[in-house]
Amino acid sequence: MDKVYVIGFMGTGKTAIGRKLSERYDVDELDERFVQEYGQSIADFFAAHGEAGFRARESELLRNSQSQIVITGGGIIERPENRTWMKETGTVIWIDTPFDSIWRRIESDRNRPLVGKYETVKSLYMRRRPIYADGADLRLEGMKSIRELTAEIESVLEEKS
Repeated sequence: MDKVYVIGFMGTGKTAIGRKLSERYDVDELDERFVQEYGQSIADFFAAHGEAGFRARESELLRNSQSQIVITGGGIIERPENRTWMKETGTVIWIDTPFDSIWRRIESDRNRPLVGKYETVKSLYMRRRPIYADGADLRLEGMKSIRELTAEIESVLEEKS
């Protein structure tokens, strides 16, 4: 069975969706696995090794995942080879959430290394948005509840089986 990859900007609810899906499916949450495998937070790893070092290891985790569902970090789409890999090996689902809703969720989260000033994060969001759109096979409206989004992803999984 092909994989399902869940993509989207930080703060869209990908991790919460992954937790809900893991009640019924084999789910790999890449950010959580990164912390387990490298023994430090993403923010600490960023500080020590930079974004390029993080992205290289994130790409390895993506390619080595054996799970049916892969919940990605928000920046997985930064590398074209990751977008190609996901398209070739599964269905890519984008959780598309308006920026102001995301900002309310993330503005005080110091565990996110790329969270800074509103304008800086919004610029990153605006730059990544067309990349998410281009890389996705399916766009889900991110203002829906976690339960609704999970149900939509489950229906994709059922169609694929």
